[in-house]
Amino acid sequence: MNILLTILFLLPVLADAAAPTDFKSFVVLLLQIIQNFITMGIALLILGILYAVVLYMMNSDSEEKREKIKGYLVYAVAGLAVVMGMWGLVELLSMTVFGSGIGIPRLKSPA
Repeated sequence: MNILLTILFLLPVLADAAAPTDFKSFVVLLLQIIQNFITMGIALLILGILYAVVLYMMNSDSEEKREKIKGYLVYAVAGLAVVMGMWGLVELLSMTVFGSGIGIPRLKSPA
């Protein structure tokens, strides 16, 4: 199942990309693939945060469950910070090597 989802999200990049002919086109393809993973990570972590908030509100009567859910929420926010840091590093690398950034992370659709 995970492999199927990975292929599904990588298809737009792979359909748009021909075989890299030089180093620059290889790095651009690699950055696009990383950008798709970052986009998926951000989306999944935001959904996880929203789910944890809903669980926290629904379990307002049980202190033990709330403490457990707080842990999930902390990990989700920390994960979001890590993914955003990865996006910043990819952007920095792209700006340093090519002079232009990749912009806001989003899935590329085939043109």
